[in-house]
Amino acid sequence: MSDHIAQLPMYDWPEVRPATDALWTEIRTALQKRGIASPETLNRNEATETAWLSPRLLLSQTCGLPLVQDLRDQVAVLGRFTYQDLSAAGDYHSVIVVRQSESIDDPATLRGQRAAINHEDSYSGSLALKRWAARLAGETAFFASVIATGSHRDSVCAVANGLADTAAIDSVSWCLAKRIEPAAQSLSIVAKTDDRPGLPLITRTGHGTKTLASFRSALDEAVKMLDPASRSSLGITGFVPAHDQDYDVIHEDLQQFGTTALC
Repeated sequence: MSDHIAQLPMYDWPEVRPATDALWTEIRTALQKRGIASPETLNRNEATETAWLSPRLLLSQTCGLPLVQDLRDQVAVLGRFTYQDLSAAGDYHSVIVVRQSESIDDPATLRGQRAAINHEDSYSGSLALKRWAARLAGETAFFASVIATGSHRDSVCAVANGLADTAAIDSVSWCLAKRIEPAAQSLSIVAKTDDRPGLPLITRTGHGTKTLASFRSALDEAVKMLDPASRSSLGITGFVPAHDQDYDVIHEDLQQFGTTALC
């Protein structure tokens, strides 16, 4: 029995957890075929931020912003999943959503409105929104106020329930929300942000080149072996190997827009 930590936390909504567990079963099988001991189940108890830096980390998924801001040289990037209707390179974007009842067509009319973000350390929910708003507002703050909701799903609900007027929702979360979260049905997309590399799968540092190659081939095999129902539920279509430097574009966004005030 392995005491390593394995997590797939970033899109682990309760409604798709059986599919996430099925994905982990395939990953575990593929890793063990390559001689890499793996825990039987995903660890959903340890805080992700703690797990990312744990010497026991076997596999997790993080966001590009924490990767370039806090985790560089402390984790090894393995790659990223690709998702239905998104880039074959594993890129993603954010959608800027509003209530359908507001009939907003011009994104510029969101100036002076209330925004929701999931976390300050989220690329798709916060930094991507800063970059998008800065291009419209220049040096001045674009929004009247900002609330932090804790998750993309909660940001969807905040806009739908009138606690905020807009939010940036990562495109994978938006696909999940449209299928699972009733509040999403009252929202529409008014704009999209530019593509950026999708959420990186990571392991601890210290693995040799051959072991990292085994991780990557195991992840590729696991996605191919995953049953169609689980693939559809998660929206996953493939795996693309990646490395730390592939996320330099997010570091550049952080340098340019990290201090931008949303309000």
